[in-house]
Amino acid sequence: MHSEQTAYQKIVVTSAGGDTRLFLNGNLQFSSQDEYRYHESLVHIPLGLARKRNNILVLGGGDGLAVREILKYDDVEKITVVDLDKRVTEMAEGNRLISHLNKDSLRNQRVDIVNDDAFKYLRESKKVFDVIIADLPDPNNVSLAKLYSREFYKLVGKRLTPDGIFNTQSTSPFYSKEAFWCIRESVKAAGWRNVYPYHLNIPSFGEWGFMLASKKKIDFNLFSLDVATRYLTTEIDHLFYFEKDIAWPGEPPELSSLDRPVVLTYYLEGWSRYK
Repeated sequence: MHSEQTAYQKIVVTSAGGDTRLFLNGNLQFSSQDEYRYHESLVHIPLGLARKRNNILVLGGGDGLAVREILKYDDVEKITVVDLDKRVTEMAEGNRLISHLNKDSLRNQRVDIVNDDAFKYLRESKKVFDVIIADLPDPNNVSLAKLYSREFYKLVGKRLTPDGIFNTQSTSPFYSKEAFWCIRESVKAAGWRNVYPYHLNIPSFGEWGFMLASKKKIDFNLFSLDVATRYLTTEIDHLFYFEKDIAWPGEPPELSSLDRPVVLTYYLEGWSRYK
């Protein structure tokens, strides 16, 4: 349905049998048949736990699907979306298949779009946010690996309020277990005192993981879900339980940094076993 090479990546949109899919550089970003599982879990867990959610930052997420979920909250006043590739956000607004799926979220008056590198934005911005959500592509090259580094997570912490919550997609704890737990170590090494990994099954992706973090301890008994969902319920404890084959045994893997992006090595080695 759509194919173009931008300055940053190859964008392809396909549609067949009612299933719309977005690919960036050949890597699946979502399937319309099950993307709600991913985006509800990415968004509503941190927002359902946040003490305040007036001002939200989304790093990546140029397809507008995470923003669609955030806009369900009436108390959210401003959403800033930082996505490097302007053609992605333009397509999310202008492509009828994508804009229908995201419910024209990027045109909402509460949404500001910034086409910039997430690392550069965090380094130069003076704004602070109640919740920061990283909906970034997997760390499958050197440029993306820097967005999963200790230094990146330190910058995230500087842009978050003291009571704020950070959440990032963290690839698959099944297909790339080493990379997933490396991300946890990198977040912890950046000074986050409380890190809570969780996971769920997304049929088009398989088992998928996230990393929830905060400066203050999170009281999960306060979790609320006051918006409409298709997948997520108030019973989320099971998402934070890791079965033996995806839990990390023994000593944790190395953390990833700008000068030593080991998350890339872990990621490529992990996924290579399943291709």
